[in-house]
Amino acid sequence: MYLIYFDEAKPDAEHPHYHIGGVAIESENLASIESEISAISKRCFGEAGLSRSTEIHAAEIYHRKKLFKEWNDFEERIQVLKDILPILSRPDVKLIDIQVNPDKLYVGQDESEIAFMFLCERANGLVRGNRSVGMLIGDRESDRVSEAYAETLSGYRERGTEFMFGREIQHLVDSVHFTHSHLSRFLQLADVYTWFCQFRLRHRKSQDKRHRMVLDALRSDEVDLFPATYKEWPK
Repeated sequence: MYLIYFDEAKPDAEHPHYHIGGVAIESENLASIESEISAISKRCFGEAGLSRSTEIHAAEIYHRKKLFKEWNDFEERIQVLKDILPILSRPDVKLIDIQVNPDKLYVGQDESEIAFMFLCERANGLVRGNRSVGMLIGDRESDRVSEAYAETLSGYRERGTEFMFGREIQHLVDSVHFTHSHLSRFLQLADVYTWFCQFRLRHRKSQDKRHRMVLDALRSDEVDLFPATYKEWPK
């Protein structure tokens, strides 16, 4: 069975793309991957226990916020992100990249709903291709949002997805489960991956020194963030 952790990065005026990034991990590999992420937390904070005081978020690292506010050395902060890249590059970490451009949607279409639909389709196809089943796990924002996603997936499992060429969703089981990101190293891993996806698209032509430092790290021969499955829509 695969557990599929996902996170979002919302659009803004300078970057009109809504991203969902997912990491799909087979249950037998969870312990070793969690151990590697926890080791990074211990190096950063001196402890590896799950709490708000040991949480890893890519945007906070890059922009020197919250737990990383006192980290004045930019290269030291970026090294934390670099340390996560080998984990994301593991062959047993299957990556899912969903991008939706709200500027190209019709009036009344919601980018988050469409992105979640594509996530369900791509995650379903990924686990089906591996002759398995999967369960979706997201970052809890509110009970209202959690319930809406759960009801949406339930509808997809019963009737298929909603576009003209909608797909049957038969390999995602149960509901969408949600927990707070500080209580899951895997949600933190999904956060970092989603941030990398947005950062790479957003700054791909930038000559800013700090942007190039991250982009060069992503281009390393030892880094492989090519997704196992993806959707970019509309093109």
